[in-house]
This record gives sequence, C-alpha cells and structure tokens, in this order.
Amino acid sequence: MLFSGQPELELTRNALLSMGYFVPCVRGAYAKMNTSVILENSDGFRWDIFVQVVCNGLQLSESMVKRSIELFSLEKISVYMLAPEDIFVFKSVTSRERDREDMYTLFTRGLDFDIIRDEILWQNEQDRSFAWIAFFFDGLEEFADRYKIFHSVIGELHDLAYQDMLVQMPIERLKGGHKTLEELSQDMDSRDVRKAIKVLVKKGLIKQVAESQFSLSDSS
Repeated sequence: MLFSGQPELELTRNALLSMGYFVPCVRGAYAKMNTSVILENSDGFRWDIFVQVVCNGLQLSESMVKRSIELFSLEKISVYMLAPEDIFVFKSVTSRERDREDMYTLFTRGLDFDIIRDEILWQNEQDRSFAWIAFFFDGLEEFADRYKIFHSVIGELHDLAYQDMLVQMPIERLKGGHKTLEELSQDMDSRDVRKAIKVLVKKGLIKQVAESQFSLSDSS
C-alpha cells in the first residue's frame, strides 16, 4: 500500500489498529524495505505501507499517478491500483522471494517495457546519490535468470546500468579523497572510466587537481 501523504497513513493505521491489527516482528528482506508501517492480523494478512517513497528511494512519480487505475471511490476515500509496469518496477527493487514470482506473473500478462525503462531513468535522475538503474537491473537480471526470460530490453538496461555505474563509481571513490586514474579504474576498464571522468569534469562534478589525479568539485 502506497500513500501520497502522512495524514492518509495515520488514518489508515489507526483504523487497522482498531480492527485488531498489530505491528509484527520483521526480519530479513522485510526489515530492509524501509516501510513506514507494517501491520498484520491474527490470520497472517499483512499490510506493507509506504508514504511516497518505497525502499528508501523509489518515488511515487506523477507519471505513476497518471497511469494508475481507479478501483473504487467512496465519500472519503479513493483507491487506485498502480499500472502493471509500475508494480513491476517496485517489485524489482525488493529482495523478497515472492516478488520475483509476482514479476513473472506480470511479465506473462504483457508489459510495456518502454514505460518501465523511462520510469527507471526518471527515478535515477531524481536521486543521483544512488545508482537506481543498476539496483533495478540486479532485480531484473535475477528474475530473468530464474525464469529463463530473454528480452531485448534486458540487454538495453544492462548497458544503461553499466554506463550509469561508470559515472557513479568515480564519485563514490572520490568521497574518500583525491584519487589517481588508476585508483578510480580499479576492477573496471580504464578506457571506459576515462570517458566517464571527462563527462564528470565537463559537468563540474569532479575536477583534476594534478597530473592524472582527481577530486570532487566543491559543489559535489
């Protein structure tokens, strides 16, 4: 369950608690989801509730809201279901076993991967402190390997994730101080890293402080 604001969360939580729901003890993948509230009843039915952001970074975007489908509307509440493509994106960034199963079910019903690609690119641009494309691709790759799925978009997203990693990795490594090109290229192709550094210097995110030595710019 995903709410657009805190007041809706409080009303729903209070209503569920009055119906006998309680806060369960959660471990493993559930504990890593950064939910706002998890509530469960005596039958084991569980509500995973988020406000605006899922898994500590994936946002409820305006595009998601526009694509959502109204399930029902009452005097004081309206309930919408996210489009299958957006559910697929949300489930790809969790590590729960059943979410991979849900991804497969969504895939077999048909998905518009142009929507998925555009959404994850948008998400990635909103928070440059985290490589969302790479994180999303990890979940997608795990799903594809498990169910032997072959689709052209997987290769495309792999390339996007790699290019994004090349841009993010030097920034992360420079947070520890000045680094040489050799240090920044550790475990990666130095030619690719060199190209990424040129882009980052041009954007003013990093600067060259000596021969083949770089640091974060003052504005980073």
